[in-house]
Amino acid sequence: MLGKKLGVDLGTATVRVITRGEGTLIAEPSVVALREGEPSMSLLGLAALEAAANDRSLVLRHPLHGGDITDRRALSALVHHAVSRAVGRQRIFKPDLVIAVRSGMSGDNRRAVLDAAARAGSRTVYLIDAAIAAAIGAGITVTSPRAHLVIDIGAGKTDLAVLALEGTVASRSLTTGAEELFDHLATHAAEVHGVSLDRAEVHAAARLLVAAPHEERTGEFGGVLLSSHELAPLVTAHLRSLDAAVADVLAETPPALRRDVTGNGVVLTGGGARLEGLERHVAAVAGCSVRVVSEPEGCTVRGAALAVDNLDVLKRNFMYIR
Repeated sequence: MLGKKLGVDLGTATVRVITRGEGTLIAEPSVVALREGEPSMSLLGLAALEAAANDRSLVLRHPLHGGDITDRRALSALVHHAVSRAVGRQRIFKPDLVIAVRSGMSGDNRRAVLDAAARAGSRTVYLIDAAIAAAIGAGITVTSPRAHLVIDIGAGKTDLAVLALEGTVASRSLTTGAEELFDHLATHAAEVHGVSLDRAEVHAAARLLVAAPHEERTGEFGGVLLSSHELAPLVTAHLRSLDAAVADVLAETPPALRRDVTGNGVVLTGGGARLEGLERHVAAVAGCSVRVVSEPEGCTVRGAALAVDNLDVLKRNFMYIR
C-alpha cells in the first residue's frame, strides 16, 4: 500500500493526527470557522480562532460536545482539514485512517464520521473505541488473555474499559470530562465571588487548588483568594460519576479477570489524567494501584496510529468501511 496511514483522535477539545512511519503530530483545537453562504470556506483550529476574531462574517463552530457530534457540517470541515494537513491537498494515493471515537457514540454518529472521512479523500476508514486506542498507545497488549482496566479522560468525555483477548469485557462511556470541572470552577467564582475568570486563570486555579484533598492550598485568581478547601465539594461532585463507572465496570468483570485488573493496576490516559491526586483517588475506589502514562494527552492518537499496522484485529472487532 502506497498511501499514507493516519491515526486520528477525534477529541471534543483537540483533534490530533499522527502520520504512521513519519511520526509527525498535528494537534489543533476542535473548532472550525465557517462563512455562511460559502460552503467551501472554512478554517481549522488556531487559524479559525484568529480569523474569527478579526472577521465577524466567520462563525466558530465546535463539531463535538461530550464526545458526540453536534454539527455535521463542521465535522466534515474539521476532518477534511486534518487529513489535508497530514497528507497534503495534492495526493496520488489515498490514505488509510484509524479514527478513535467515544465508545458510547451512536451508530448514526459513527456513520457520520465515516462519511466525513470518505469525503476527505480517504481510501479506508476504521473506527476504534478511544479506550482501546488508549490501551494500545499505553503499551498494553490488547491480545493478551490477562485483563487490563484503562480509563481515558478527555476534555469532554471519559471512556472506561476492561480489555482482554482483543475484546471489551466491561465498559462505560461518560459524556463528561475534565472541562466540566473547569466550567464548575468558573461558575463558582462568578456566583460566589463575582469575578469572571478567563480560561487560562481557570486552568491555573484547577492545577493548584483541586489537587491533594488532604493539603490546604490557596491562590489569588481574578483578584480574589480561592482555597482548595472551598473547591473540594466541586471536585467531589465532579468525580462522582467516574467513581460510579469504575465500580460498575469492576462489578461486571468476571472474578478471574477482576483479579488480573487488581494485579495489573489501572491505567489512566487523556489530558484529564493530569489532575493532581486523581490516581490516588481512583486507587482508593478501585482497590488497586493506578498509574498515569507518560504524555497522557497523546496516548489515544498514538494507539490509533499503531492500530493501522494491525488492521486484522480491527476488522474482527471494530466498525470499518472500505
